[in-house]
Amino acid sequence: MVKNEEDIIEAFVRHTLSQVDHLYVADNLSTDGTRDILDALVAEGLPLTVSLDPAQAMEQNVKMTSMYRRYAAADNFDFAFFLDADEFLRLDKDLMVAVPRRAGKGMAFYVPRLNYVYTGEPKAGDALSVFDTMITLDTMKLSPKSMIFHDKAGCRRYHIGNGNHHVRDWAQGGQTVSEEQPQPFATMLHFPIRSVEQYLSKSLLGWLAMQLRAEGVNDADQTIGKHWRTQYRLILQENADVTEELVKKNLYGSAPENRRGEERPFRPDFPIRYANLMRHESVMVQLVKMYSRTIDALWQERAEWEQRLEGLKTQATEPEASVP
Repeated sequence: MVKNEEDIIEAFVRHTLSQVDHLYVADNLSTDGTRDILDALVAEGLPLTVSLDPAQAMEQNVKMTSMYRRYAAADNFDFAFFLDADEFLRLDKDLMVAVPRRAGKGMAFYVPRLNYVYTGEPKAGDALSVFDTMITLDTMKLSPKSMIFHDKAGCRRYHIGNGNHHVRDWAQGGQTVSEEQPQPFATMLHFPIRSVEQYLSKSLLGWLAMQLRAEGVNDADQTIGKHWRTQYRLILQENADVTEELVKKNLYGSAPENRRGEERPFRPDFPIRYANLMRHESVMVQLVKMYSRTIDALWQERAEWEQRLEGLKTQATEPEASVP
């Protein structure tokens, strides 16, 4: 599931398809060039299926579970990884194919992530330069994601958790079934914050989507996506006048150098063909478009409720049919 990821979406798709046989992407009403780039990649003939996710609310667990079940019913696949567009999968395929032979299908495993820290702005006009600036691993351990060795019967009631962090089986009362990998066959490289503009977009749009998900999250003691709320508040305090140094401080605290671990560069070995499809929209334009679409959806919902209510009124005033 992706939203406004034009700066990295092509690299993500091309790299992911070097690791897996097919990629399913749901575009969550992107306002930038993300969907145009995805459509161009589909037109190339890549094994890529793109769908529209029309709901603004951040309900990733529900949406990913629905996607998994829908495509599992339609296609015959052996495994599924649950990714975001800033997560680049690295597989040891020989180790991976041996796992279901030993443990059987229907198993779910955690996939560890290596987090890359933001150290400065990428080079303008070079869509791959972000991988030149983001070469340093975060010293703080990151929560893992999940994957499944698919089995039609055994995974029938599997549910993907928030953030794709775990898998639950409702055939076992909602028990978490994700396990540690017996041997490390999969890792994700995580590039979450890549520029000042992308930081603002991700934080503001992400938290607004979270507010659409549930009531009262702004003041809740505990809520999913709390890290987005933290950044949202910091950005407002700074009057959205955010610099490179403020991004580092907001993300990593007063001593961001303490979050810089070993250098482990990752450089994709393919060219970017669709940089011309990026729109480079300002964060304000992205916010206005999201607001406008949300208002449209609210009016549509109101119209549907009024139509249902009118139908109930009509039904209530109709005379009962006489019984002969």
